[in-house]
Amino acid sequence: MGSSPYGRVSSRFSWDRKPKQFSKFGKFEPKRLSFGLLAFCSFILLTFFSVSKFFSPSPPLSADNTDSVVLIESALRHTLDEQTENLRSQLEEIGVRTEKTGNYSINVEEKTSSLDSDTTHFESEVEKDKIQDNLGLESNSVNSVNTQEIVISKEEPNSNILQEIEVEKDKIENNLSLEVDSLNKQEIVSSNEESNTLQERETSPEEVSHLENRNGGETVENIINLIRLEQQLNSSSEESSIDIPQLGENIEITDPQNTLTCDEKSIDDGFPYARPVICEMSGEIAINPSKSLVTLISSPNQGYEEKHIRPYARRDEYLLPKVKEITLKPVFNNFETRQCTVTHKVPAVIFSLSDYNKNFFHDVADVLIPLFLTSYKFKGEVQFFVTDYKQWWIQKYRPILRRLSRHNIINFDRDKNVHCVEHAFLGLFRDRDLILHSHPTRNPNNYTMLDFTRFLHRVYGLKHSAPIVLGDASNVKPRLLIVSRTGTRKILNINKLVRMSKELGFEVVVSEARGNMKKFAQLVNSCDVMLAVHGAGLTNQIFLPIDAVLIQVVPWGKMDWMAKNFYGQPAKEMRLKYLEYYVNKEESSLIKRYPKDHIVFRDPFAIHVQGWDALANVIMSQDVGLNLGRFKDTLLSALDLLQD
Repeated sequence: MGSSPYGRVSSRFSWDRKPKQFSKFGKFEPKRLSFGLLAFCSFILLTFFSVSKFFSPSPPLSADNTDSVVLIESALRHTLDEQTENLRSQLEEIGVRTEKTGNYSINVEEKTSSLDSDTTHFESEVEKDKIQDNLGLESNSVNSVNTQEIVISKEEPNSNILQEIEVEKDKIENNLSLEVDSLNKQEIVSSNEESNTLQERETSPEEVSHLENRNGGETVENIINLIRLEQQLNSSSEESSIDIPQLGENIEITDPQNTLTCDEKSIDDGFPYARPVICEMSGEIAINPSKSLVTLISSPNQGYEEKHIRPYARRDEYLLPKVKEITLKPVFNNFETRQCTVTHKVPAVIFSLSDYNKNFFHDVADVLIPLFLTSYKFKGEVQFFVTDYKQWWIQKYRPILRRLSRHNIINFDRDKNVHCVEHAFLGLFRDRDLILHSHPTRNPNNYTMLDFTRFLHRVYGLKHSAPIVLGDASNVKPRLLIVSRTGTRKILNINKLVRMSKELGFEVVVSEARGNMKKFAQLVNSCDVMLAVHGAGLTNQIFLPIDAVLIQVVPWGKMDWMAKNFYGQPAKEMRLKYLEYYVNKEESSLIKRYPKDHIVFRDPFAIHVQGWDALANVIMSQDVGLNLGRFKDTLLSALDLLQD
């Protein structure tokens, strides 16, 4: 160990040598000892008196001290009474606010079930009463602290008693925090059960203050501490206040208010064609042409289902497969509407031009009249989306389309945008062919065919509002328009017909319904009588002036129902005077194609039941050679009608 530090220290000292201080002890020892004993005795005496002071009983209170204590207790009791009254008013206010909250919850919950709301509110009140009872019991236990054991003294406060008060205050505050947390949980559960639109809430400062004062007991120090705590809570009431709707305040309902109504199974008794499917919707709507998709924000409880619609205004089994199909999809979030690239503030109408649009009858009956019926009420503030788009068709009827909509037409087949609207129609409303009747959903504005023809007259600037009246002093001749055909159903002896008509006093015009639309409309409007064989040419009656005469030549082959419903009845709806002439089999070109005992002569209706192809190939393909002697009576009847 000689090399270790401990070894070097140990070898330095020797117990044989005495330190210097010990060698000189005898000289100073008596004097130091006497001073030390004196100091020690003094310390003992001072310590004794100091300690005995704490163990001695407190001196009795003097009269002055007693009066001071009574005054202080009286003041504190007065403060307690004021705080109690204040807390009572706060409790009443909390009750009123709770009643308002209950009323608000019930109003919102009526959207689902008022009974559930009442039950939940009742359970919440029961739980709150239980908590208040528990708080009352705890308050009684705190009140058991003997106030006589606390001595109030300005001169000599007892630190032990103050320490006990602090301990009691900590206990109360801990209990209060537990009860407040419990009340918060009960309020949150009750709030969630009452309504999804109410958010989780915390206990208001007034409620916390009320609970704290209930647990404060009657000890003076506890009352003081609780008053201080209440002041601290009140100072932060603005941050922790709860927004409760006031009575009469508008409440925002977050459930979607979007609507969707579809006419899918509508039929017309006595008319063989079922009406087309049309859906009207309102709310948050997104139109995505590139996906052939229309989405509508809705909620699951509305029960809307996805639909696939071909928006052409004629339900035709032969035609509809050629019409573009568009999906109408109710969705439960606004993802699609958030993708909008164009937002329209006007309603949207989505419709198809289909494959029948080379026929003027179908142009008018399947597109123009349904479009008028659907969109005219918007007075031009409507956006058209056209599928199965054909530019030549748009160009032909642009004057009409511009009057119905002031906005550029959107080609649904090529457009790449996502359009947002709040009101839309997928498809078009329609009635019968060239007929409009009042209907609560299809035609709530009670538009008539006369309204439609007047609209067209304004579009094309047609000035002739009435035919001439025979018998006037003027020598003006009534004007007769003969609509010629170059395909089927031609009038084989049209030249002879023209000569006879002139002999009867008509000014005769022969024209085929082709060329510029406006010019032909003006030509028709300038005439007093229009004559045509059953077919699309008769559709031009929409341009005739009111009270003009329409003559329909009905081919052979049991065509009376079609003649009446397609052109005869519509003429009356337009306030025209209607005449019809039925061709017999000798006047039909069919007599040269088939023997006299053929089914087309024996039972022509049998051709109808075979379908459109048989009807088109046989009956609709005939020409007519009018018996002018018989037909003359029809022209004379027209002259008579012009005299009325």
